[in-house]
Amino acid sequence: MQQLISKLYTINEAVSAFVWGVPMLVLFLGVGVYFTICTGGLQFRRLRDILRAPFRSDAPGSGSISAFSAVSGALAGTLGIGNIVGVAGAILLGGPGVVFWMVASAFLCMILKYAETLLAVRYRTRNERGETVGGPMYYMRDGLSLRLLPAVFCLLCLATALFGAGNVTQIGTISHAVEDTFGIGGLWVSAACAVCILLMTGGSVKRLGNVFAILTPLMSILFMAASLLVLLRNIQRLPEVLVLILRSAFSPRAAAGGVGAYTLLSAAKYGVSRGVFSNEAGLGSSPIIHAASGNTPVRQGMCGAFEVFFDTVVMAGLTALTILCSGVDLGAGMSPTALTAAAFGTVFGRASSEILTVMLVVFAVSSVPCWYFYGEKCVEYLWKRAEAKRVYRIFFFALMVFCPLLRLDGLWDLADSLNGLMAVPNLIAVVMLSREVIAATQGERGRRDAVRLLAERTRDNI
Repeated sequence: MQQLISKLYTINEAVSAFVWGVPMLVLFLGVGVYFTICTGGLQFRRLRDILRAPFRSDAPGSGSISAFSAVSGALAGTLGIGNIVGVAGAILLGGPGVVFWMVASAFLCMILKYAETLLAVRYRTRNERGETVGGPMYYMRDGLSLRLLPAVFCLLCLATALFGAGNVTQIGTISHAVEDTFGIGGLWVSAACAVCILLMTGGSVKRLGNVFAILTPLMSILFMAASLLVLLRNIQRLPEVLVLILRSAFSPRAAAGGVGAYTLLSAAKYGVSRGVFSNEAGLGSSPIIHAASGNTPVRQGMCGAFEVFFDTVVMAGLTALTILCSGVDLGAGMSPTALTAAAFGTVFGRASSEILTVMLVVFAVSSVPCWYFYGEKCVEYLWKRAEAKRVYRIFFFALMVFCPLLRLDGLWDLADSLNGLMAVPNLIAVVMLSREVIAATQGERGRRDAVRLLAERTRDNI
């Protein structure tokens, strides 16, 4: 059995290397550049509107949850351990230059998330229980009249929810972290997480959205406060760290450290891949919960863009600066969790491991229910039977309980592979429907210009 698992890990390493090689980087960045040009740089031109989008009121009487609940839910799914352990791991593998590529790609990912969210709201529908549902499978089916591609997407999303970022990667990581920090057995930790998440996922999407609307801002504020304390304590290092990030991002062969000599390609690869793992842009996952909002397509698309900005530029960027400004040696052979704990240790001392572990648990337990919801909607689309959803629920929580028995580095490689594979059918569909994204964006711009012109004329006549 152990030999079989080792062989599967080896195969997955090859798949991950292929999926996140140059072609996938070009695909993600290329599609981002394409939509940036087609929308006139909307993520830059209307950044102020994007940052305010989640806090505006929805259209009355439409959707199952509010725009703020949808953004909170999507952020709960993205603000997982990728923002802490994932960023630290990327820095160890790709060097400080990873931070530049992660933040730069986030602006291209913003327009990707805008496009896929807009389409999800545009093609949303209602299920048999009267709930508003949507996502890539629906705009593939109704917008492109395809049958195979939606099924492929749903199967890959289901695999990610079960075996990747949505379950075993998150719970496996925190189980090992709690065992190392507090000495509690990993299986006990995963079982406790399963009970908590089982209770959280027992109601409707509206109830889940209300939970996220409270939990997401709370955990974000706590993490930002702790990170800012570390950053302010080491603020004198910030200028040299910023120079190091820029130099490492463009150097063909940057300074050695971590696991070896960092290269430009490794910095770009791990910066983009960990950024996508963190913000999920292009994957098609978070549009599933955004579709339940009562907002218009363009306004909810802006909520999606906000999600990427907050997740990657603010939260992941803050984690990266906290680690690099702390002065912790990247070449000391530490694990990603230990590296982050050492950075927090410059302020919190011996309590840093306990504080970080608690943060990891809160982030993971908040993230997994959202991915459970994504997987459930894929099961609903594929099989439309209550029995299928019950089987999914049993399998999801069984995997969660026993995931501490799996190798941690293999879980992260698997998550990377599934993210890349899941993005392919979604990006194909988004590009094929790009005319609708452009038309909706231009229509919204035309309406804004008309309102502005009317206001100016009214003011002149007064």
